[in-house]
Amino acid sequence: MHRVRLQEKLQFNSQINADTHCWEWQGQVSNSGHGRITIRDFSQATNQKVSAETASYLAFIGGLPEGMMVNQTCSNRLCINPEHLCIKKIPTL
Repeated sequence: MHRVRLQEKLQFNSQINADTHCWEWQGQVSNSGHGRITIRDFSQATNQKVSAETASYLAFIGGLPEGMMVNQTCSNRLCINPEHLCIKKIPTL
């Protein structure tokens, strides 16, 4: 049930770009230019601030494997369209 509420919140806080089909985040934006949102981590009963694209991936696609991060294939930092999201390995130093 919480996925449906998160999906609704993400859609409410985004605007669809008719040309690119990006769902452009209209909420809080981080210094790096990515959307930010607070979500509930039910497994730990805490709130967690994550990127809007990560929240969209979790809400529309599913769990994020450990050691992976969400990227936009469209290169639009504000895009949260699940069709524009992919995961990649977190770079190691």
